[in-house]
Amino acid sequence: MNGCGFDCNIFADAKLPPCASFLGSYNPLIKDGKLLYINYNRVFFFLTYNSLSTQNSNYVPKDVSTYSFQENANIQISIYDFFIGMFINEIQSGKRNYDKDIKIHDNNEIDKFIKAIIENNYENIFDQFIPSLTYVISNSNAILSLYTGTIQISPINFYIVLMLNRFANDKALLFGNNAYVTPDFINYSLANLFVQCNPY
Repeated sequence: MNGCGFDCNIFADAKLPPCASFLGSYNPLIKDGKLLYINYNRVFFFLTYNSLSTQNSNYVPKDVSTYSFQENANIQISIYDFFIGMFINEIQSGKRNYDKDIKIHDNNEIDKFIKAIIENNYENIFDQFIPSLTYVISNSNAILSLYTGTIQISPINFYIVLMLNRFANDKALLFGNNAYVTPDFINYSLANLFVQCNPY
């Protein structure tokens, strides 16, 4: 058992069948004469931005001068920073009243940093992209995710969460998308899901 109360050795001594190994599959495993189909889905959290122009109304397929460049990027963040971003979004969208006495971040200095930005109006400075918080249920080998949710946020919120990500200095999150599964309760729960059955 680990500190979260989950059995991290649940699949110890299990083996991958030769054909599954040949095909590059992780499923099923064989343990104690039974087939184990493991849930490899995990939740990943991202800070996302998209180019402001999502569609070129003057686009003509035969005219290359009407072609436009669009971009988007995803920076993997922790669930902690994701929830702070959601909380700030609730304040900025008017769904929750701002109270300077409520602690937003566990670190006092970072908490002051967040509140100093929220209490000032910087909204007119950054308007060249569409920022959002994104959560994805997927695994590192799937081409398409099982589910993707996107919450549009303000540019100020984007920069706050980006700075939180840098302040944390989590080495596993220094690369934008590195198939790193964050060790939180949700992912521990998903990792413990499996189906067991007889081979025949």
